[in-house]
Amino acid sequence: MYQALVQQKVARGYAKAALRLGATTAQYRPASLTAPMETAHATFLAAFNDDKAFGFARPALWGKPAVFGLFDTTDVQSGDLLTCADENYFVARIEPFRPPLCMLCNRVVSIAGQPGQGSTNGDGAACTDVGASDGYGTAGDTSAQTTLASGWPAFIQIKGKGSPTGDGIPGSIKAADYEMLLPVMPGFIPTVEMAVTTDLGTTYTVTAVEPSQYGNRCLMSVRQV
Repeated sequence: MYQALVQQKVARGYAKAALRLGATTAQYRPASLTAPMETAHATFLAAFNDDKAFGFARPALWGKPAVFGLFDTTDVQSGDLLTCADENYFVARIEPFRPPLCMLCNRVVSIAGQPGQGSTNGDGAACTDVGASDGYGTAGDTSAQTTLASGWPAFIQIKGKGSPTGDGIPGSIKAADYEMLLPVMPGFIPTVEMAVTTDLGTTYTVTAVEPSQYGNRCLMSVRQV
């Protein structure tokens, strides 16, 4: 009981600080995989900083998407999406007495795969090996893939210098490995060999997935054909 009371006071304190420092923010609570930001759940004032003490001494650093949110946390939960000053964030972690951990996003993505693939509730579930890679960075026949999720904010960055082993085909390119951070998605976890396409038109193949209560961390390679 005391924890709930203290947390309520902390949330009010964050809200008061945001009145002075924050900008108008739209909050979304995704209910659909294909329209996660269709209808705003709420609007409030918010500010973001990479310093949990909110000293606002510097901007978020390049390649460091983790920031802390300063806003009323009364009705905020992990997986919520936030839009503030033309930038997208997702809430990765929220705990009592502490500012919420948010991820600053740099892309909007869609995810394609076989029907039912990635479902966590058994809805139309398919074998996860369907559409497996053919070894040429194409992830097999993409003509049968369908869009499973679209319009999701994500953070993507180069993770490595490329695969240490090639496919032996003359002229093939060792493309860099990429890391993608996605929020918790309702009833869905990305799986290996799914296709991820960004708002810039770049398409990646998912090579590894680490789901957690923070969201989904994916390793990817660029599709070469």
